[in-house]
Amino acid sequence: MTARLIFSHLHVPRPLCVEDIVRPFGRLAADPNTPLVVLECRADQRGTRHLLGVLPEHIRWIHRTLCDLLPGLTILPVGVERPRADVTTAAEIAVRPALLGLLGVAAEDTSAALLSALNARLLANEELAVQVLLGPTLAGRSLRSRVSDPGSSLWRALSQGRQLAPPAIAKQIEGRLSLNGFRAILRIGITATTPERAKRLGSGLMGALASAKPPDASLLAKRIRPAVINEGRPPMRWPLRLTAAELPCVLGWPIGTRDLPGVAPVHPKLLLPRRMPTEEKRIIGYTALPGTNIPIGVSAQDSLMHQVLLGPTGSGKSTVLLAQIKADIEAGRSLLLIDPKKQLVNDVVERCIPVGELGRVVIVDPEDPQVPGFNPLDVGDRDPDVVVDGLLAVFRAVFADGWGPRTEDVFLASLLTLGRVGQRRKEPFTLLDLPKLLTDERFRRLVIGKVSDDEVLEGFWAAYNELSPAAQAAMIAAPMNKLRRYLLRPSVARLLGQARPQYRFRDIFRDNKVVLIALNEGLIGPITAQLIGSLFVSETWMATLERAAEDLPMDRPGFVVVDECQNFVHLPTSFGDALSQSRSYGVAWVLAHQSRKQMPAELLESIDSNARTKVIFRLESAKDAADIARLAPELDATDIQMLPKHHAYVRVVTGGESSGWTAITTLPPPPKTGLADQIRQRSRELYGGKGRAAAKPTTSASMAPLDQADAPVGRKRRMKPTGGELP
Repeated sequence: MTARLIFSHLHVPRPLCVEDIVRPFGRLAADPNTPLVVLECRADQRGTRHLLGVLPEHIRWIHRTLCDLLPGLTILPVGVERPRADVTTAAEIAVRPALLGLLGVAAEDTSAALLSALNARLLANEELAVQVLLGPTLAGRSLRSRVSDPGSSLWRALSQGRQLAPPAIAKQIEGRLSLNGFRAILRIGITATTPERAKRLGSGLMGALASAKPPDASLLAKRIRPAVINEGRPPMRWPLRLTAAELPCVLGWPIGTRDLPGVAPVHPKLLLPRRMPTEEKRIIGYTALPGTNIPIGVSAQDSLMHQVLLGPTGSGKSTVLLAQIKADIEAGRSLLLIDPKKQLVNDVVERCIPVGELGRVVIVDPEDPQVPGFNPLDVGDRDPDVVVDGLLAVFRAVFADGWGPRTEDVFLASLLTLGRVGQRRKEPFTLLDLPKLLTDERFRRLVIGKVSDDEVLEGFWAAYNELSPAAQAAMIAAPMNKLRRYLLRPSVARLLGQARPQYRFRDIFRDNKVVLIALNEGLIGPITAQLIGSLFVSETWMATLERAAEDLPMDRPGFVVVDECQNFVHLPTSFGDALSQSRSYGVAWVLAHQSRKQMPAELLESIDSNARTKVIFRLESAKDAADIARLAPELDATDIQMLPKHHAYVRVVTGGESSGWTAITTLPPPPKTGLADQIRQRSRELYGGKGRAAAKPTTSASMAPLDQADAPVGRKRRMKPTGGELP
């Protein structure tokens, strides 16, 4: 043999049974053209690995045959970080008498014993190896005469004549010889710190292999030159005949379902992707299978297929999001992050923003006295009816308790009135004007006087004004309770009370801004956080639709990252349709949540169907795990429930196609940049409000005159004015 063997790393699937091993090697044993195959089981301080050595010209055929007949087997090049090391001591193992072969029925126990011996407490730079060379194939044959006793000595045969084998042994030999097999040789290799340790480690390997020999056989070890095993040299004479059924005894492959030393457990399955991702910057993590360390990422273009992350608090979702957010900010992409706990926003500010991107960052923290303003009623050139559709969807979802048709009428008429009048007078109202419109008669008459040419709104307000003060109070009791409770809080008023904020969030994609919404539920309350976050999502959805006017928006992807997405995704359209349209307009949604039971059925179905990149962490809920397992045929619920912290199963989109499921370890958080204070101060200077002075409801004196000849803006709605008490 002049060519050198090429060794590859075998990743053997689990659980594995003897038949799984017999099938591919039985196929090779039946083919007279099968080339030399070298199989090794090696161990060092990092654990056990299985190698396959083949001559270069036969690699493709051998690899394909093994993978086709052993589903789940993955063959990868031997990594440079863990090369195949030379051993310093080697021995050839012989079975005497050779005709007896090995006990295939003991394969599971022998394999466990061999893995145990290989994973002795090895020191640094120590290595153990078991090497099996499969040479020329041997066809099965029938014996024409009775079998001689393989245990009979030469002296006994000369002195007493031919001795026949006992019936049980004869049957065993006849059965072995009737099967296809290989000429073979078995070797062990050792690198140890001292000769005494080499001897002790070698004895352990011999003891493990001895469990595979028949009762009347023995194992013999003969020292050979280490170069023989290091180079995988075939012998001049092949001392063994091994059938495919006997091979599992000596391969050291993890047979059975129990945990075995030095190899990956059955659960969670450490899968590798069927289609290898090529993205190198927007990395989610690295493959968890020991020795692989393959980066798994999703490109900005493939991210337009949307992404969902599922896992409980502390599972590692934030570290995945940090890595992707950092890559997007560094690439100059627009991004909105809604964080209900504020910690993720703090981490982004401290770790993800380079010095050259400071001017793009807008930090919205309701607890900051100089929080940037946000006015959802700043209609601008939009259709007021469309704007109100979005706001009404938010209020309907956030204020679901006690919401009825009369409450909706009040909100609809009030929002439409403020939106249309603000647009026509070119001075927008704010949501803080909503309670004032309902309770301040003088202010209300000034406002509704400017929609007198709108029959629907005029009719509603005419009916409203005809009610007695007590009837009006009863009619607006539910809306006013909700509005006063949440909109008039100081932190909310600072944010939503700025009629002309320094920055319009509708321009986030046009300006490539990074908007970080920090909603600390513990300080502002969960309902307030839900209201603010939902208003930002609604605004972002309208900004997404406006990208239809851009040339090639998909060439400039923008990202909407929403943690605890079930609290904030309240749109006037089906979210499934929204995700589909967002893709066309170059906006990718990254949605995170803790449990599937938190999600409304329609929202869950939309995300399952449209978020094609999925990142699944350990799930405590058996039902959630079973639901995800139905989406992942390669996995079962136990796999998902046994993931360690900062491990996940992911399926990414690569080149428009699914990678298949793979197990990963997530990245550690990026290091802190030391720019956090500078970033926050820059955001206040460029985009911040002016404290209390910025948050004022509109006064009667500030109402600018309006030409009554101006035409009403937007489409008309049919609205039946209602009075009386709310449901």
